[in-house]
This record gives sequence, structure tokens and C-alpha cells, in this order.
Amino acid sequence: MLAIASLVFAIVPVLLYLWSIWLMDRYDREPISLLLANFAWGALGAIFFGILFSVFLSLSLGVSETLDVILIAPVSEEIMKGVFLLWTVRDRRFDNITDGVVYGMAIGLGFGMTENFLYFLGATTPEEWVFLVVVRTIYTVIMHAMATGILGAFFGLTKFGSPSTRWPLRLLGLVLAIFIHFFWNFSVSINNPAAAGLGMVFIFLGLIVIMGVMQLALLAENRLIIRELTEEAELGLIPATHMQYLPYTSKRKLLGWISPVVDRKRYIQLSTRLAFRKFQSRNCRPVDRAFYLEEIEQLRADIDDVLRDERESDAAQLH
Repeated sequence: MLAIASLVFAIVPVLLYLWSIWLMDRYDREPISLLLANFAWGALGAIFFGILFSVFLSLSLGVSETLDVILIAPVSEEIMKGVFLLWTVRDRRFDNITDGVVYGMAIGLGFGMTENFLYFLGATTPEEWVFLVVVRTIYTVIMHAMATGILGAFFGLTKFGSPSTRWPLRLLGLVLAIFIHFFWNFSVSINNPAAAGLGMVFIFLGLIVIMGVMQLALLAENRLIIRELTEEAELGLIPATHMQYLPYTSKRKLLGWISPVVDRKRYIQLSTRLAFRKFQSRNCRPVDRAFYLEEIEQLRADIDDVLRDERESDAAQLH
């Protein structure tokens, strides 16, 4: 019975967190397959290799159990969680800071889910089990998501940035992730209620910060879409009237701005992708530029094809 309850309380809240984070990426939501791949790495790969790395470091340095939790675990676990981002960031579906936060938090949530399950199983009394469920579901799993989400934000920031600053900034992101992890582990390991309370406040404030980063990244995406699609409207690909709706997620849902014969969902997806690809084609590595330019032309052709039904419908009404 305990195992079933532990499994349910480990999985269900984390999946709700994951779903909420995925929904936050309003303009170009990440493919479920890639999102789950990152989540699975956190839940399985990062846990396994994180334990091995932690044991290796602890034995090599001869540290105590307390120092292992406070110092070794944050280093080994954040490195192992972040390793998968090195693969994910190379995927052309990984576009920007928002994507980095989503994928990073997915890894952290997967890690936290498995770790929570193991801790829940280890509870010796019902009271301890309830305490662990509350604290680890509300705080510890959020800490894991937040730490790797910060690292993911730096990966997103640097994907199309200057090559000279790419690795320094990513290492800075790793240091911040380790610090977040360290601060939480320290606050709950020294058996001091004040420190534990400070740790909880720290996680709460940190979550506000990363959500703020997410909102700023989404605002930047909105401005990018406006800028890039305005050019397409001036070239005649996109009707000028659509620019009052395409860049805004709330207005996209309104009826009447586009003919009902048009596949609105596909049109929005194609237009958004076109805006991102245009920006990326100017900031990508030279070796990747041909790919982006080719996709831009294909996206324009697809948009023109999607809007053909609207043009034909308007022409028929005129006659």
C-alpha cells in the first residue's frame, strides 16, 4: 500500500508541473517526444549516473555524509542533469531561452520525481511519510526543476549567441544551478528550523525569478514575431490585417480575423516558425545557414498554400 501511495504522490504532482510548464511556452510549444526524452533522462539517466558520480567523488575526497549531501550531491547531480541539455540544444527544434527553461525544468522534474519516490519508500512512520510528501512535492522537486531550468535558460541564451561567450555563460548557468541546489540542501541538512525556513523562502523567491525570466523570454519572442512577420506582410505573403492577431496568443483565438476555410492552427504554427527561422538564419553557425534558409523558403510556400483557400474564397465572393 505504501509503495502504491508513494508512486502516485511521486508521479502525479510532477506530471501536473510538467504540463503547466509546457503550456507556458505559448508561441511554439515543444514537441512532446523531445520533452519526454528530457524528462526521462532526469528520471532515469541523471539519477543513475548522478549516484555513481556522487559515490566516486565522495570516496575520492573522503568527505562525511553531511558534506556529501551539502557539497557533493549538488555538483554531481546538476552536472548529470545538465549533460542531456548538451544533446538537446543541438536539436533544431530547440530555439531560444523559453525552450531551454522548459527542457531544463523537464529534466529537473524527472529527477525530482524518482528521488521523491525513493525517499517516500524510505519513510519509517506515517507522520514522516506525510512530511516528506509535503516538503519534497512543494519544495525539493521545485528546486530540482528550477536549478536545471536556470541552466537551460543559459543554453537557450547562447545557442544563437556569440561563440566566444557560449561556454563561459553555460558554465555560469551550471554554477548557479549548483548554488541553488547547495543552498537548499544546506538549509535542510543542518537541523536548524530558521535555516529550513530561509531555504523555503529562497526556493519561493527563486521560482518567482525563473518565472519572470520565462515571461521576459516570451515577451522577446512576441517582439521577434512582430518584427519578422511585419517584413512578410510588407512583401505580400501575409495579409497586413493578420498582423493585429498573429503575434498575440490571446487574439489568435478570436473568430473573424481569418476565413473559416483556412486551417488557422496550421497557419499560426507555420507563421511562428517562419519568424523564428528568419532570426535564426542570421545568427546561426555558417554551416547551418543553408538549412535555415531552405526551411524559410519551404515555410513561405506552405503559408502561401494555406492562404490560397482564403484568397479563392474572397475572389468567389467578389464574383
